[in-house]
Amino acid sequence: MATPDTSLSFLVDLPPEKAMQYLTDKGNHLAWDWQNTRPDLHARSFTVAKVASLDILADIRQAVQKSLDEGQTQRMFDKDLIPILQAKGWWGQKMVENPDGEQQLVQLGSLRRLETIYRTNLQTAYMAGRYQQMMEYSSSRPYWQYVAVMDGRTRPAHSALNGTVFRCDDPIWNHIFPPNGFRCRCRVTSLSESALQKEGLEVIDSKDYVTKLPTEPGDCISPSVSLKIPGMDQPFVPDPGWDHNPGKSWGRWDKAGLLPDCQEETVFAESGGSCLPLLPRQKTWQDYGRPDLRDVGNDSRLPAPLLLNPGKDAAEALSILQDALGVNAANPMRIVSTPVDPVAIRAEFLPHLVEKREQSREIFANYVIPTLENPYEIWLTAYADGLRKRYIGLFQDQRDMLSVVRENQDGSLLWNVIRMRDVDLNRQRTGGLIWKK
Repeated sequence: MATPDTSLSFLVDLPPEKAMQYLTDKGNHLAWDWQNTRPDLHARSFTVAKVASLDILADIRQAVQKSLDEGQTQRMFDKDLIPILQAKGWWGQKMVENPDGEQQLVQLGSLRRLETIYRTNLQTAYMAGRYQQMMEYSSSRPYWQYVAVMDGRTRPAHSALNGTVFRCDDPIWNHIFPPNGFRCRCRVTSLSESALQKEGLEVIDSKDYVTKLPTEPGDCISPSVSLKIPGMDQPFVPDPGWDHNPGKSWGRWDKAGLLPDCQEETVFAESGGSCLPLLPRQKTWQDYGRPDLRDVGNDSRLPAPLLLNPGKDAAEALSILQDALGVNAANPMRIVSTPVDPVAIRAEFLPHLVEKREQSREIFANYVIPTLENPYEIWLTAYADGLRKRYIGLFQDQRDMLSVVRENQDGSLLWNVIRMRDVDLNRQRTGGLIWKK
């Protein structure tokens, strides 16, 4: 059983980029009570109960972001923020008008509230970033172990779950990925097959030990499941409002992930009026001495897969995509091995791809897996907002066509099978060539 230290100090070892991105990508949301905000909205928006103005919310958010970006301690966070809140009157107990128009005595800013704000937001951001990081390496480290801080301040049910291992794709992680309540210090670590065997750990399948809890219609705060594994004195139940996975609820954070590439005069795929610009003066296929695609023979091309019929509506198109890519609600993730890194195809990203029915991306869904598994080339291309991998697939007897699967910064995929003039096919081959056939 793993026994970490009793503070948030382990978080300093986690590369902070994803945690910082998680907090940066949040919107703002004003709420009187935290219970009034759905858990998934908590994951996508920054909110503090009893903050009624956006300027005060922005002050608190800026302080939290600074603490995350610069590694500030709680004391530094308090020192910077307290004078600002006091100057704006958001401090201590005060009579305030509630949403019903009545005067109510409420607690605004206090040292204890700032501690809760600091710990909750940093812990949630780090755990969301941790989830995204672990998903990226889930093919080589597919077992996830729940780790609780084993001291007198930890909830007994959290302590009882310490050391328990589930597969990364076990649905239980939708409910128990930390934090599981205010001031929860639990975390999750990933394990390889060899580490699992070395430690002699057992992998639990949660379906035999999960009980669905009754909830009232419209109740999005009460926990929906309890987990009781043999040997536990009491079931594990997330605190109200915490029955969700912040990293998974975060979902797509690459805001440009659905935009096609802009390439000089040519737009890669259907742009709908906007596209994602590539940085100029990157290396091309000619700089690497690669052959013109028009000269590549069938021996270096893949058998052409079947085209699929378009869906009549978005729901049918989504079903076609799920069948072709091998993911659905019961199996929400598929790991595809590529020549460089594993790629996770996640069911939660697919609905966005079928919203614009004129694009009918489901028609070419059978091209995605072959292009990832057996590409002709893989390019690391620089865009205005960062790097993305692009997998190039070539298919037999189709000299005027190629498949491009782009892996976005959040792991989502965008693909197109492109038919164009022969000379334009080579324009897709730009950036750093990281793998070639």
